[in-house]
Amino acid sequence: MLNLLLINASILISIMYLASHFFREQKIDSKSTIKTKAIIGLLFGLTACLLMFNRIDLSENMIMDFRLIALIVSTFYCGTVSSFITAFIIGIFRLVYFGINDASLTAILNLTVVFIFCNVISSTSALPLKKKYIYMSAVNIISSAISIILLVKEPHLTFKILCEYIFSSLIVSVIIYFVLTYVRNTNELYLKLKQDSSIDFLTGLYNLREFDRLLNNAAAAVVKKSESLSLLMLDLDYFKKVNDTFGHTSGDMVLKQFSEILVNTCRSFDIISRNGGEEFTVILLGCNYEQALNIAENIRKNVEDYFFFIENNIKIKITVSIGVSSYPDKTDNPNLLLKKADEALYIAKNQGRNRIE
Repeated sequence: MLNLLLINASILISIMYLASHFFREQKIDSKSTIKTKAIIGLLFGLTACLLMFNRIDLSENMIMDFRLIALIVSTFYCGTVSSFITAFIIGIFRLVYFGINDASLTAILNLTVVFIFCNVISSTSALPLKKKYIYMSAVNIISSAISIILLVKEPHLTFKILCEYIFSSLIVSVIIYFVLTYVRNTNELYLKLKQDSSIDFLTGLYNLREFDRLLNNAAAAVVKKSESLSLLMLDLDYFKKVNDTFGHTSGDMVLKQFSEILVNTCRSFDIISRNGGEEFTVILLGCNYEQALNIAENIRKNVEDYFFFIENNIKIKITVSIGVSSYPDKTDNPNLLLKKADEALYIAKNQGRNRIE
C-alpha cells in the first residue's frame, strides 16, 4: 500500500510542477482566461484518471486513490470552471472504466459533494488560502469516510480502511499543500522579477532595456510588412530646476503625472517607455510622419496646459521638447529611428524648447 500511496503522491506533485512550468508566464487564479481554466481542469482531470489507474483495491469494486485531491488542487488554482471540468472527467472515467455499481454511484455522489463544498469554500473571499485548502481537505476526508462507511459492511474492515484512508489522505494533503504553496510562490516571484526587469519602477512604463528590445522587434517587423513606424523622443524642459527647487520627491510626482499624460494622449497600442531621468520615448506602430507630428503636438499641448501638483499642494507649469523620426517617410532605415529622433530632440532643445522637431 505504501508504494501505491507514494506513486499517487508523486504523480500529483509531478503534474503540479509541469503545470507551473507550462503557465509560468502568467498568474494562475480565478481571474485567468477561460482557456487557461479549461486547460487546468483538463490537466487535473487526466491526472485523476492516472491516479485511478494506480489505485489501491480495497474490495471487488472499492478503490482508494487521491483523485479528489486533484479536484481540490484544480479548484484551488482556478475555481469553478476548472474544477467542473476536472470533476466531469473524474465522474465519466469512474463510470466507464469501473462500470455502474453501488461503489461507482457512491463515488459519484461523493465527488458531487466535494465539488460543491470546495467551490463554496473557494468563492469565500474572506478566507485566506491556507484555510481554504484546510477546509477543502477536511470536506474531502469527511465525505469520503462517510462513503466508506456506507459501502463496507464489516465493522472491523470498515475501521481498518478508515484508518488507512484518513492517515494517508492527511499525509498526502499536507505534502501537496506545501508543494502547491512553493509552486505558487515560485511562479509569483518569477513573474515579479520578469516585470521588474522590463518595467520602470516609478512610472510603470517600460524601461530602457525593454524599449530597446521592442524597438528592434518593431523595426524588423515593419521591413517585412512594408508598414510605417515612427518614434518620439521626449525630454521635460528644465526638469533639473524642479528637483533643485522643490526636491526629488516633487520631481518624481511630476514624472508620474507626465507619464499619465503620455498614456492618455497616445493610442492604446503605442509603446511608451521611460529611458532614464526625464527622457521618454514613444514607439508609434503603423504611424506615418504626419500622424506622428499630430500625436507629438497633442502631447506638447497637453503638457503645456497641465498644472503639475507637487509637494505641499503646489502647482507648477512645465513643458516638453520632442524629437520625431519616421520610417519610411524620413529615413529608409528603421534601425536609424532612434538616432534621428535623438538628433531632432537635440535641435528642439537648442531652438528654444517646448517645440517639436
